[in-house]
Amino acid sequence: MSTIVNALTPVLSLILAGFLIRRSEFLSPSFWPSAERLTYFLLMPAALIHSLAGKKIGSLPWFGILVTVEWVVAASALLVILWGAANRRMGGGVFTSLFQGGVRFNTFVALALAESLFGKEGLFLAALGAGFMIVLINVLCVSAFSLTVGSGGGLDLRRLGADLARNPLIIGCLLGIGINASGWQLPAAIDGTLALAGKAAFPVGLMAVGAAYRAGDLARHWQPTLVSCGIQFLCKPVLAWWVAAATGLSGAAAGVVLLLFSVPTAPTAYILSRQMGGDHDSMASIITAQTCLSFFTLPVTLWVLL
Repeated sequence: MSTIVNALTPVLSLILAGFLIRRSEFLSPSFWPSAERLTYFLLMPAALIHSLAGKKIGSLPWFGILVTVEWVVAASALLVILWGAANRRMGGGVFTSLFQGGVRFNTFVALALAESLFGKEGLFLAALGAGFMIVLINVLCVSAFSLTVGSGGGLDLRRLGADLARNPLIIGCLLGIGINASGWQLPAAIDGTLALAGKAAFPVGLMAVGAAYRAGDLARHWQPTLVSCGIQFLCKPVLAWWVAAATGLSGAAAGVVLLLFSVPTAPTAYILSRQMGGDHDSMASIITAQTCLSFFTLPVTLWVLL
């Protein structure tokens, strides 16, 4: 329990810090949109390139991890789509918040918990699983925005292709994977620069989430928040446990996969929502609610399924 609290407390603390800074007007209101753009276009891509370029899979059970994480991500996306289809009165912006709340995962919390619970092996396995998930998740989320908000919605393949091609998170993932696959090693100076820039992505993104929070948002957006929490904390862990068993994963590999699908959604979901025209108020509510709730759900999930 203390391990989970120690990993989640910094996340919630930075969200609270952003909320207090915005309310105290310590910084100009114009600071936050600039911070969001900096995170979205520079800091997060740097973190993704650094993370994916240097992870060598070697003799790890990479195929079982790949199948498990991709299957569960696709299944969770399908659950959100089916719920959205049954609730057509929900706006496209709110749907994108629900989609990200049910599909994304908090990489920071997952990696911190993996290292605390399973040591260096767990950290490496978690980074491997996260790398497999990142590209698919970003393609799915950008597609959700492209198809449901702006230009009247609808299937516009040209717009979808353009949104995917210029999305900095997807570009960062592809660059990282390409460098890894080529066998080329980043020069130490470049890798160090990317690592340093990437470290700033999480605190800036978390404080931006807190700055965007408005009193009453949780009550106003209770339905997408409740549904996203159900998918994130109930459906996904059970699916991950079942698929991991079916693919033969065991030990630390199985535990890490389960962990990846038990953490709250990612703060970067808010940045993407702001940049692509989503309902960022509902997104901030979902992130805050899931982060708080995970203090209780994570210990129960790990105790029951591990």
